[in-house]
Amino acid sequence: MNNPMTALLAGACAMALACHATAQTAFPEKPIRVVLPFAAGGVTDAMLRLLQEPVARSLGQPLIIDNRPGAAGMIGARLVADAPADGYTVMVVNTGVISITPFVQKSAGIDPQKRFVPVAGLSSAPSVLLVHPSVPANDLRQFLDYAKAHPGKLEYAVVGKGAYGDVATALFQRQAGIQMLPVPYQGNAQTTTALLTGEVKVQLTILSGPMNDYVKAGRIKALGVATAAPSPLVPGVAPIATQLAGFDAVVYTGIVAPARTPPAIAEKIGRAFTSALADPAIRHQLNTMGMEASPLDGKAYGERIAREIGTFAPIVKELGTE
Repeated sequence: MNNPMTALLAGACAMALACHATAQTAFPEKPIRVVLPFAAGGVTDAMLRLLQEPVARSLGQPLIIDNRPGAAGMIGARLVADAPADGYTVMVVNTGVISITPFVQKSAGIDPQKRFVPVAGLSSAPSVLLVHPSVPANDLRQFLDYAKAHPGKLEYAVVGKGAYGDVATALFQRQAGIQMLPVPYQGNAQTTTALLTGEVKVQLTILSGPMNDYVKAGRIKALGVATAAPSPLVPGVAPIATQLAGFDAVVYTGIVAPARTPPAIAEKIGRAFTSALADPAIRHQLNTMGMEASPLDGKAYGERIAREIGTFAPIVKELGTE
């Protein structure tokens, strides 16, 4: 015989599940906040604003961009990690913020693989080995030979201990078997000036904006690009992997949401972003920023994050943390 209480509970559960499914189907019903853990005006900010309108149109709700710079991205990361897991707060991150800095700044208390769910991969920007014209090398092989013959003599620019450029350059030195001298600066404007004047001789960084113009003008030499295959963003520059097998220092940008965000909601947001990246005009504009559209679904982006963490974790340990 049927128990009335059992039937009542079953009905309540079915109703709750139906309401939950309806809520996810109706999502979004209000604007979505996209936290950017960097200051306005940078390349990632420009990319997000380029995608803002088409993504909002796809989702049927506005995107509110919330710039929260500070602590190398950890201020924004902490904010999003503690936000409700309802899809109305997401964050744009890059390789440094999601795969490196949380392990450098352990006091931030952010385990990226536990506190966030990957939503979508967006774009990639290859690091490029840049040198001052005074360095007697015109290709990567000549540079490596010179660096090995002069250990500790070549100064290289970094923006902060444990930042992406610092860790990527440490990885480059380890694989190449060379030793260079780090010189820290407060920001990219200072590192560019230092490289132009010869105050430092080397920098491994993203090639974008004015820096690309300096390379074209011959004021800086580009000797290698940190991609597995030649990059259309840096034509004529050989991949570093031709000399250092498997070397990869691509800055990848994607979107994450607070852990426990419902998969259907995360997938809906992710599809809106990756669909926008299919627009040839948007892809062209990203190229002018030194980036390539490289869309990934949430699962593939999560796998990429895991690979990045595996690559950079030993270097972070060597460099030390706080």
